Amino acid sequence: MIAPLQKASYLGNASVSQFVAQLAGWLDGEAFGEHQFYIRDKILPDGYDRAFRADTLQQAFQRFYWNGRHYDQHLAIQQSLRERLSLALSQQHDALVDIIDDTLLWASGGKVIKLYTLNRDWARSHAANLAVKLQRSLAIFASDTPDCSAFDGELRMNAGFTKVYTLAAPRLLAYDGRTGAALGYLVRQFCEKNRLLLDPNLCFPWAPGASTMNRNPSTELLHFKQLANRSRFHAEWKIRAGWVLGAACDAASSDWCKGDAGLRRVEAALFMIGYDIPLAKKPARTGRSLLTD
Repeated sequence: MIAPLQKASYLGNASVSQFVAQLAGWLDGEAFGEHQFYIRDKILPDGYDRAFRADTLQQAFQRFYWNGRHYDQHLAIQQSLRERLSLALSQQHDALVDIIDDTLLWASGGKVIKLYTLNRDWARSHAANLAVKLQRSLAIFASDTPDCSAFDGELRMNAGFTKVYTLAAPRLLAYDGRTGAALGYLVRQFCEKNRLLLDPNLCFPWAPGASTMNRNPSTELLHFKQLANRSRFHAEWKIRAGWVLGAACDAASSDWCKGDAGLRRVEAALFMIGYDIPLAKKPARTGRSLLTD
């Protein structure tokens, strides 16, 4: 049974607290497993090796790239977008629709894909009260006892808007299908290491990408659900994932994962891990569930 969407209750769940402790150990340099990468993307930064191995989260972060750019280059773009978004939100400025459009286009890799156009059109159609909707969404994400029912229709949450919210609030995780795939893979490693069945509180949903890379962390015994464009479902798991990563970063001792900048680095590490999830070698034969509160 999934714990209530309350921060203290969720993080106090036995399975969740033990996974947080393991995740903190991985942040501090313990190997999470052997992850061999072969990058098939056409656009890569200069000097980027297509084949490499990352066994720790920090190694995965150090290999970050996206859309032909290294991490620091994306950080500069994000900072510019964040400053414009903050100004437009604070003044409920007419430029809010434009900055959200720019953010959504950046989030889609500069490609005018269907998700981008749907999100852009939604923002334009709600221009008159867009600032209010965004601020209400941010208030829900900031709450320790969030009520996500407004995401059933009034508010919006998907792989594009998760980046908008994260730029507006630095402590929020940009949870999308690739991040969910990475978290699911880490939960899989945790369960198989400890011979556990999957607790529903750790069933982080994933989504397939546009390529043929595997994003499904499931095994015969450990089944992870898909995001499947369910706004409230997505919002609730964005919150849970943020609580887990925040607690793990706080528990870790390494400097690289500390503060707002540290959360962004961990997010980047997950983004890389989620590029192509290793297929399970074989299912575990037995498992036991941790007790839940």
